[in-house]
Amino acid sequence: MAIKKLHRLWPNRSGVAAVEFALSLPILLGLTMYSMEAANMAYTSQKLGDIATLTADSVSRIRLSISNGDLTDALGGMKILGDSIDLRNRGRIIVSSVQPVLDSSGNVTNQKVRWQRCTGALIKDSPYVVNANLGTAGIGATGRKIAAAKDSELIFVEIYYTYKPLVSSSFFGTPQMSAVAAMSVRERSANDINTSGTNSPCGSGTYSA
Repeated sequence: MAIKKLHRLWPNRSGVAAVEFALSLPILLGLTMYSMEAANMAYTSQKLGDIATLTADSVSRIRLSISNGDLTDALGGMKILGDSIDLRNRGRIIVSSVQPVLDSSGNVTNQKVRWQRCTGALIKDSPYVVNANLGTAGIGATGRKIAAAKDSELIFVEIYYTYKPLVSSSFFGTPQMSAVAAMSVRERSANDINTSGTNSPCGSGTYSA
């Protein structure tokens, strides 16, 4: 009798699709959220790279001379561009001006950081110190260094950022991300900073949004 009842139930599969959907829904939802988080991480990385490039470009284009106010204005604009990822609170922008060191014959013998300015609340310092010799290869990671030309100066930008998850930190955590960019100074003959305007110094006590 029981076997006959089972045979009658076998053709009735009206609820199978609903059961299969219910079983697969957590997997589909998990994959969707993972993909969203991966896409957001890629977007954030691209955003950091774009802001680093724009910062280097805007600072290198300041003509004739440069002041504290010029740099603070430029950095303020970059923080606005980074508001979609909360860069001002979760990041740090560091701008360094790199100059060639010449000997008495006018030959480039070294490179050094002339000045440095920063903004952002993330507690992070540049590995490059003002007035310290960098070597003739210049500034940057090993194998990817860049140097200022003899009659020019180089704007080098570092951005450090603590990733802000879109969905959950359980997928990738909150890793530290970074981006760098460099541009040669154009149409500026005076590269020492004029003290006029609001300063954006680096160092202890300056980590504010």
